[in-house]
Amino acid sequence: MFCSMSHRARCIHERVTRLIACGYAFVTLLNAPRAAHANGRYPKADQLQIAPDDPRFLAVRTTFGLLLSRDSGQNWDWVCERAIGYSGVQDPTLGLMRGGTLIASLSEGIARSPDRGCNWAFSEADLGESPVIDLTVRQAGATQALALVWDAQQLGYSSRILASVDDGRTFLPYGTPIDPAVLVTTIDVAPSDPHRVYASGTRSADGVRSALLFSSEDDGQHWSEHQLPFDPKLEQGVYIAAVDPQDADTVYLRTSSATVGRLLVTHDAGEHASAVYSGSLLSFALSPDGKQLYFGGEDGLHAGLARDSKFEQRASIRVLCLAATTDTVYACSDEHSGFTIGASTDGGLSFEPLLHLETVRGPLSCSAAECETDWPVVRAQLGIPLPTEADAGAAADAGATGSGGSPAAQVTPKGSCAVAFGDASSTLTWQALLLATLGQLSRRRRSRLRSRLPAK
Repeated sequence: MFCSMSHRARCIHERVTRLIACGYAFVTLLNAPRAAHANGRYPKADQLQIAPDDPRFLAVRTTFGLLLSRDSGQNWDWVCERAIGYSGVQDPTLGLMRGGTLIASLSEGIARSPDRGCNWAFSEADLGESPVIDLTVRQAGATQALALVWDAQQLGYSSRILASVDDGRTFLPYGTPIDPAVLVTTIDVAPSDPHRVYASGTRSADGVRSALLFSSEDDGQHWSEHQLPFDPKLEQGVYIAAVDPQDADTVYLRTSSATVGRLLVTHDAGEHASAVYSGSLLSFALSPDGKQLYFGGEDGLHAGLARDSKFEQRASIRVLCLAATTDTVYACSDEHSGFTIGASTDGGLSFEPLLHLETVRGPLSCSAAECETDWPVVRAQLGIPLPTEADAGAAADAGATGSGGSPAAQVTPKGSCAVAFGDASSTLTWQALLLATLGQLSRRRRSRLRSRLPAK
């Protein structure tokens, strides 16, 4: 992905555009605390959402922004954090609604794009300065969503839930608050019951933490509290993995720890819960009918029938996210496993690579004005070569046909960045790219020097 010392001589003799990207990546390696950083972290993808009304439209959360595909993963375009409305190290929860509306939970608020990632604004919500920790979309109709908000207290946080019934435009108070002594971490809704809501969290009493599942049958007006299996010496938190799409009483949860986690299941809305698996748990998915389970982590992908609670390892890949349709299982992994996003049509036994980081086409053209200044750094970090003049010409020909739809939603794939080299109208030549790259490196160095100065 990156130009190593052994390849440096060969890189020097490549065309100037490739030298710029490779040289910056090499300098980045020398000046960064760790290699191959994107926004201070190793570039990776760790959440994938499928549009409820268009299975071809995929949205993937990454450590360097958002990746979108409109053709079932054959091509991927990038939306930068700046365009969405956030910066710094955040992992926003993504939600996909009908009609291509995207929402994301941020420290700054609830970001919303009504046109498949082209334009972003914040939803109307009474948040103050409180962060939005989690959100979920009701799949029935897929125009309603819930958001979990944390309000800072003198000690810890209290939580409240907001709801939207207008495709994410506005969020209003929902239900009654859960015990403020509970650190609520996730919320979810039952696809088969529009009034059933679940929340998970932990409570500390006398220095001992316990894990809890809260259930409501009346839109959060009343909550029932249920104790969950939990080892406070080893486990750190509990999170809702999924609610069965056919059975509102069946909920899957996972616990987290520094080493392994446990997969929990309850079939009576939390009255009784048991652990059905212990191991590395970073991701979980249910088939649309709820009969097939998929989960995984550092030790591979596991799957099995829900009714049996017996699971087998289907693949040895590292699993960072999962999503499932009737006939396809999608997984986020890393290049050591052979792909960043892959698709399986045989229940997870084998995967077809859909995304390698170096094949990201560049900023989504309808949001390129906000993202193109960040693209040179991201491109170098992902190891993407700069386009040749032939690439730019072919991209311009492809872009002439457009992608259909309204002008605001049109996407002009250009093969990479929205700026086409060799295009006389382009405002960003390779010289400007070099200056931008050197300028960003200079600013980074100055920032590091300031950080080393003693506090006044």
